[in-house]
Amino acid sequence: MRIAKLFTRLIATGLALVAFNSYAEPRAGVDFDYMPKAMSTEAPGKIEVLEFFWYGCPHCYHLEPMVAAWAKTLPKDVVLRREHVMWDGRSDMAGHAKVFNALKSIKQSDAVTPAVFKAIQADRIELRDEKVLFDWVAKQGVNRPQFEAAYKGFGAQAQLARATQLTRDYGIDGVPTFIINGKYKTSPSKTDGDEKRFFKIMDELIAKERGATSAPKEAAAKKEPAVKK
Repeated sequence: MRIAKLFTRLIATGLALVAFNSYAEPRAGVDFDYMPKAMSTEAPGKIEVLEFFWYGCPHCYHLEPMVAAWAKTLPKDVVLRREHVMWDGRSDMAGHAKVFNALKSIKQSDAVTPAVFKAIQADRIELRDEKVLFDWVAKQGVNRPQFEAAYKGFGAQAQLARATQLTRDYGIDGVPTFIINGKYKTSPSKTDGDEKRFFKIMDELIAKERGATSAPKEAAAKKEPAVKK
């Protein structure tokens, strides 16, 4: 009996190791996809993680606190950037995108986004109604006149057009979706809702990109100096 139990444990351990090793590195086409072409980033000298989301998306709302916690662990050479998705023909998204763009314009998007998610998803507050929105924003401690100016200003439509174009350019067909340094695209749907595995994939893709960007520098450092005649 003891030998049989020991044998069973060994098999179980072996299978666990096989499973671990088979998922040790992100797999292209399974855990992530390569972008058709490398996209430019907005943080020179940094590895950029770009999240596309929608305030009206329950999956984005569910992931939000985990993204916030993960962002706090990012090394100094990594930056998180967020963009509100805007699909063609989806007028229901425009109001939410305008909220994000206005908050971003006045540098309040990071601070207020969790509250926006809660208001829309949990409290069912209709923030696409301007009167409701402006009163609500003021209660969050945001400068109301400043927010209104950003929300209603001439640049608001241009920002909305930019969000639409970014959504097209990156081929975003679902949210939340993350782009690592303009090269790799992934999302929690790739791991069937296993958030722990998903963030591990993102960490590994960041490490992969860090290795790719540092390799040319290391090669240059190792190159022998030219011999002068």
